[in-house]
Amino acid sequence: MRIIFLSLIFIFSASVSAQNQDTTISKAIKQKWPYNHTYPLLMPKYQTYPLMTAYILQNKANSGDPFAQHELGLRYLTGQGMPKDTARAIHFIKQAVKRNLTVAWFNYAIMLNNGIGVEWNPFEAYNYFKAAAKNGMPEAQFVYGIFLTDNLVINRNYTEAYYWIKKAADQNFEPAKETVKEFQKMGIELPEKTHEGDETINSSSPAMVASVEPNSQTAVWGKDWELDFINLEKDTVSKKDTRKYLNMILEKNNRELKAMLGVNKFADSIKSSDTSGIGLINYAVSKGSPEALLISARAFQEGVIVDQNNIKAAVNYIHAYRLGSRKAAEYLIKLSQSKSFFDLLKKETDNENPDATYVWAGLTALGLDYQLSDEQALELLKKGVEKKHIYSIIETGLCYYSGTLVKQDKELAIEYWNIAAELGSVEAKVRIAFAKIQFGDSDSKYIEILEKASDEGSVSAQAALAYCYEKGLNVKQNKAEAANYYRRAAHRGSQAAFNSLSSLYDQLRPSDTEFDIYEEK
Repeated sequence: MRIIFLSLIFIFSASVSAQNQDTTISKAIKQKWPYNHTYPLLMPKYQTYPLMTAYILQNKANSGDPFAQHELGLRYLTGQGMPKDTARAIHFIKQAVKRNLTVAWFNYAIMLNNGIGVEWNPFEAYNYFKAAAKNGMPEAQFVYGIFLTDNLVINRNYTEAYYWIKKAADQNFEPAKETVKEFQKMGIELPEKTHEGDETINSSSPAMVASVEPNSQTAVWGKDWELDFINLEKDTVSKKDTRKYLNMILEKNNRELKAMLGVNKFADSIKSSDTSGIGLINYAVSKGSPEALLISARAFQEGVIVDQNNIKAAVNYIHAYRLGSRKAAEYLIKLSQSKSFFDLLKKETDNENPDATYVWAGLTALGLDYQLSDEQALELLKKGVEKKHIYSIIETGLCYYSGTLVKQDKELAIEYWNIAAELGSVEAKVRIAFAKIQFGDSDSKYIEILEKASDEGSVSAQAALAYCYEKGLNVKQNKAEAANYYRRAAHRGSQAAFNSLSSLYDQLRPSDTEFDIYEEK
């Protein structure tokens, strides 16, 4: 199960008197991934009198009202009824934090976790989420539970995570209810200890939970908190089960399927007919989505929806694995070890089928087959290059770039990728852009290429953008944004992205033993 820890916006709490207050809708939603929603965060009751609202908030905030301080800070931050002023926003929100307003703890944690107006610090964010959770806020309980699942800030503890997420579910928090079902499927049980005394962690100065105030907050959460996983990844090779899962995937609405495949936006050129289930999967395959490649591979292997073709299945498994899907590697190994697979592969290679030559060379490069020498494997790839087989061209470039099968030559690698790019390969364009950035080319078009490809589903582009933000290459250095992109790529199966994300966290990791991460067996 892969649980996504999302970027939230804010929960607003109203703070002025019942007669004159704004009606505030709380929002806790994904900031950017994967849908890029834009919601109105405030719905003023008296929209024609913003100056009066500002006057009331300012007076109450200056008199020490934490609810007014919190709302005023958020208004300064978002420009809702006030001029945007990050410094003043932070000042007022911190005042509400100091006065132990639970919703302010939660929102300040969001700001820390996403680097909004403050330095990115997921560890300090964790402490505030934890405090808000212990004061009974269901949104915070859910997020705290999620922190206990990802093995980045603190050591993974699914049992403890289940406890806190169930507490949120017991308060009718819908995303938590859905997550509890997944924990139950995993066979995870509640811990034996009761956690008595968890609530109200600051006994000397009781924390104010905004939800106990009249009209103070109403959490509005959309479907963005659904667990993101591909049912097809279950350990089964049954054609019946595969057909069932594929049909289930194809029956998803366009929005759900886009989220599953990592597609945020369509290219301008996409036709409306291509947004059907199969059309969208094929589109995502062309853009470098490992999820779509895995689905396509399974369909070819089992002959579901398409004609059965083990060579094409292997092509997609190899490419999905190159893009980070470890599940694709498992299926690829099983397929390559199946009866008569190599008989078919050799036959198709003799017929100079470029898919077959690519597969055999790929198995050799990945260390899954030793029947060919490095030189023979490279020769097979070049046969595919001659036939303008895009995956063979990209793989040949990768060999030269990394020095696999051949002496390293990065300039020659880019020449190969240029050939693939001219044939329409998005992945090749991504690899060229990232290589150029690493070579020191400061042309802004390369970041634009990566951003566009990322929106269209390229996991390689997401990992590349993460690196650029981490190192400040062609963009202003932003560790929070780097973490955001690394996380997106990691959630889609990229082990390299997860390792980079872990390294980013380790750079800030406090010495407190609570934050020690132990290697998983």
